[in-house]
Amino acid sequence: MVKVPAPGTSQTCHQCGHRDPASRDGTRYSCANPACGWAGHADTNAAINIRDATGTAVSGRGDLGAARSAKRQPPRAA
Repeated sequence: MVKVPAPGTSQTCHQCGHRDPASRDGTRYSCANPACGWAGHADTNAAINIRDATGTAVSGRGDLGAARSAKRQPPRAA
């Protein structure tokens, strides 16, 4: 587990690094840097910034998808 400061992760463009609170409009993010102009979901932008800050993939499951889902039923015996 690596702690990443959350403030600003959804206001900073993951493409060019430009930070502007006005770039985030609800769930949408549009980079205010005219040379970049990346647009997408604000949470996706924040997740990419967090991933880049930690150098690892982000997963809510904690196992990074390496094992099967905890909700999956075990295979039935033949």
